[in-house]
Amino acid sequence: MTDKYAVIGNPIAHSKSPLIHRMFAEQTRQDISYEAIEAPLDGFAATIERLRAAGYKGCNVTVPFKFEAFKMCVMQTGRARETGAQHFLVAVKYVD
Repeated sequence: MTDKYAVIGNPIAHSKSPLIHRMFAEQTRQDISYEAIEAPLDGFAATIERLRAAGYKGCNVTVPFKFEAFKMCVMQTGRARETGAQHFLVAVKYVD
């Protein structure tokens, strides 16, 4: 089953991340998809929820959403806390 990832921003069409991640997946023989998604400026949280519901494993976040992404995190690294910005979100499922 293909693991789905994305980079989210606004604008995002210029991003080289999908190409870089496709090449990485090919070189490491990983079954992943990685796409660029432009979220509406007032719709970042809704975009994240849509991706989570669709089974995405994680996403990179570009401007202008890094501060909003930070606020959505339950756990942050020390560097993220220092800057108040988050670059990567990962969907984690806890199993009892």
